[in-house]
Amino acid sequence: MEIDPELYEDARKRHKDKEVEFLERDFLTDSDGLDKFEYVLGNPPYIPIEGLEEDEKGRYRREFETAEGRFDLYVLFFEQAIDLLSSGGRLCFVTPEKFEYTETTAALRRVLASSGVEEIHHVDEDSFEGLVTYPTVTVIDADGRNETRVVGRDGEVRDVDLPDDGSSWAAAVRGGEPDIETGVTLGDVCRRISCGVATGADKVFVMDREEAPPQLDDWTYPTTSGKQLRINDGPESGQVFVCPYDADGRLPSRDELGDFGDWASLYRERLEDRSCYEKGKQVWYGWHENPPMDDILQRKLLCKDVTEEPHFWRDDSGEVVPRHSVYYLIPEEGVDIEELQEYLNSGDAQAWLEANCQRAANGFLRLQSTVMKQLPVPEQFGHHRQSTLTAETG
Repeated sequence: MEIDPELYEDARKRHKDKEVEFLERDFLTDSDGLDKFEYVLGNPPYIPIEGLEEDEKGRYRREFETAEGRFDLYVLFFEQAIDLLSSGGRLCFVTPEKFEYTETTAALRRVLASSGVEEIHHVDEDSFEGLVTYPTVTVIDADGRNETRVVGRDGEVRDVDLPDDGSSWAAAVRGGEPDIETGVTLGDVCRRISCGVATGADKVFVMDREEAPPQLDDWTYPTTSGKQLRINDGPESGQVFVCPYDADGRLPSRDELGDFGDWASLYRERLEDRSCYEKGKQVWYGWHENPPMDDILQRKLLCKDVTEEPHFWRDDSGEVVPRHSVYYLIPEEGVDIEELQEYLNSGDAQAWLEANCQRAANGFLRLQSTVMKQLPVPEQFGHHRQSTLTAETG
């Protein structure tokens, strides 16, 4: 089955001597009248929701259980193929591995688990030349089996039990995670876990400390990016952020800007050319979103958003403004920031993150707030927070 006329004709020419029936139709929306298949083989298209038309999104959401959140088209191909699989049939798909752990594929994991996942084989990340997709070959046996054979990219083979409730399969397919379930998570003991600020024009707002005009001293803060976070140096990058926002996150009017306004005017054309700037809706010297400066400007923990090995730094000064490639964590009052940092850099926390985080290029981990909030932490941190709450209410 092929919807693209050119690919359809090409397939017919290449297989004209074989007993193959070709159908020029849409596998997702034009399956009426088809018999059930004994075998379904495919490398479905990888098209994120941004690549779909609005009417397509609406139709898919109405017709597919797995069309949740920011779904990718290959997810729907899985569901459709399973629906068309005969009793005792087998399915084999090549897809990215992300369906194993992303929030938006929870419904797909429920469908797959109930359909009998025989094997998930993780193949080399560069299997498709020029693309980094972290592909997997997934085999479904419609008769089902109790365990799933998982083949890692290192060649290790093991049988695992996959959760059937839609929760992440990352820990299971990567060999498990440390037993640190405590009932308390990082999200419980932090009042904010957020990505750093994005300006759309870092080349304007970020500069080396010695190059910053003296008249902008009242408008500058130390800053760091993910690449600048280093084990020895921590958040001290030697750069500063020229920030138009007050300490409470308010963007002053043009009449209040003084020296900053004079300086920013030199770059007005560049700032108005940002993709995040919409004339008539935003102030030309502002950022895409008002940063929560009251949270940012205090003691906090920092980590890279993409990293080979997770590591957390402490900003004791409370002055460092993290950029968009850095996450910052603000512990709840009563939670010891130094003890929390020590735990987050421990082997148990590192192993949990490696088992649950998404993968970026070259095997790096992609840390995200939704995942970090689920990281189990020792009960002692929950006790610190509870003691503070009790004292406040008492």
